[in-house]
Amino acid sequence: MGKSVKERIVAAAGQRFSHYGYSKTTMAEIAADCQMSVGNLYRFYDNKENIAVEGARGCLIAKAEVCERAAVATTGMDALRAYFIMRLRHMHAFVLETPHMHELVQLISGKHADLLVQFEQRAIAALEAILLAGIASGEFRTCDARVRAADLFHACNKYNMPICMGAPVALLEAELNSLLDLLYDGLRAID
Repeated sequence: MGKSVKERIVAAAGQRFSHYGYSKTTMAEIAADCQMSVGNLYRFYDNKENIAVEGARGCLIAKAEVCERAAVATTGMDALRAYFIMRLRHMHAFVLETPHMHELVQLISGKHADLLVQFEQRAIAALEAILLAGIASGEFRTCDARVRAADLFHACNKYNMPICMGAPVALLEAELNSLLDLLYDGLRAID
């Protein structure tokens, strides 16, 4: 089945935003890329910002799903490591493929921070589930899993920030693995 009209619009806008930047993209160009009139485009989205927000939501959903799937394959520290490494790889690839993303990051973080908070809470919930499973298996010490999940999320946030993705992914993974080893020392159950 083909993409819906809204999906086609978001995809076309995403290509334009990536290649030319958000500020240099017009509704007329997006409409032309979709082979529709500008008037028809406005039937689906009131403005360019709404399209950008919908695109950002889609990107955040995709990242969350990829990370959650990576963590499902294992448990405990291996699940935490899989989650954070996948998150890093996903962000690094996205930044390389989207040279003008900083305009979009500024737009979303400035005017639509609620969207970022929503996905931060989803990530923390996924990390909490991993911690609870690790506690149940005896790998992790007993703790307030929700608080520790938030701590882990924030401690590893450098590896999810577009501005930090300039280094080679192998170097960032080595740094992240070192940090995760340190964090594991604090999480693991003491024999």
